[in-house]
Formats: sequence, C-alpha cells, structure tokens
Amino acid sequence: MKKIFFLLINIFCFAILFAQQPLTPQKQGIGFSFFLNDFTTAANIRSNGLVSVLKDKTFFKTSQMNPGIAVDYLSGISKHVDFIATLGGSYVKYPINNKPAFTDDKFLLETTASLNLKLLTDKYIVVPFANIGVGASNYTKYFSAFTPVGLGLQINFGNEVYILLNSQYRIPVTENASYHFYHSLSVIGNIGKK
Repeated sequence: MKKIFFLLINIFCFAILFAQQPLTPQKQGIGFSFFLNDFTTAANIRSNGLVSVLKDKTFFKTSQMNPGIAVDYLSGISKHVDFIATLGGSYVKYPINNKPAFTDDKFLLETTASLNLKLLTDKYIVVPFANIGVGASNYTKYFSAFTPVGLGLQINFGNEVYILLNSQYRIPVTENASYHFYHSLSVIGNIGKK
C-alpha cells in the first residue's frame, strides 16, 4: 500500500509542476547514454547501513557494476524544468525478492520518464539539477515499476549539444523491482530550432 501511495504522490507532483510552468518553446534533443547499474552498493547499504559501507570503502566499485546503453529524448518544459525519457538495456543478474537467484546475465530493459529540475537556466554552461520520475522494467518474464530520484549536471555546448552526468537511486514500487543505483553519461544533440 505504501508503494502505491508513493507512486500516486509522484504523479501528483508531476501534475503540479506541469500546471504551474507555462509551456514555452524550449530545447528538444535526442541522444545516447552509457550507464552503469549498481545493485551491490544498494544491497550493502540496505543490509549493513550507509556508515558501514563508507567505512569499509565498499561503495561504487565499477567492477561490481553492469554497463548498458540507452536512447534519450529531452524536451524543455520551462527555463528550469526539462522532461527526459530514456529507454535502455543491459545484461545483469537482476536480484528479485523471494525468487531464486539467476546464475547468468539476462537482458534488463528499463524505461523512465523524468523531470530535471534545474537550478539555473540554459544560458549557463554548467547547470546542476535534481531528477525525479517514474520507471518500468522487464527482466525475463518479470515486469516491475520504480521511482528514480537523483542529482546531476548538464553541460551546455552552445545550445547545440548537451552532456548530462546523472546519478539516480531507483526505489522499487512493485515487488519484482530491486533497489539500485544508476549512473549515466548522456550526449544529446539539439533537434529543435536554434
């Protein structure tokens, strides 16, 4: 019940943001991402606590992460809010609660719809942002939903190319989803008018 309530709050927040921001013509872009899924750090934090993980230096080890690629669509909603949709895939051993562990890597397909809430406008070269959204995934025969929340930086190259550095914590909404970190580097080219 808590997860459904959390999902409804996210949808409500999206509605408020769209209602309060005037829809003005902004940037539009398509791009590609390279990302890393980190299930190990999330599991260690949940079982041992953040302090223990930091003390043991067992966090964010790239050898324990699974790489993947994604396609991104970015559209500016207002000067401080961008919408971004992502479709990505990677090969992982996806841990599902109350299910036997997988012995080999299988294809994980994830899609998200998020809002980047920017601290500055696009006239600056480096723009920090917070990110929140909704997501869904498919792993073998299991479907799940999650909420991505995170922080990132947008680097602007003359309003023609944007580089997005983003780290998200993906919170499960359904029982087949798993907590994990998602770190991405996106290159997005402008397809709208200059």
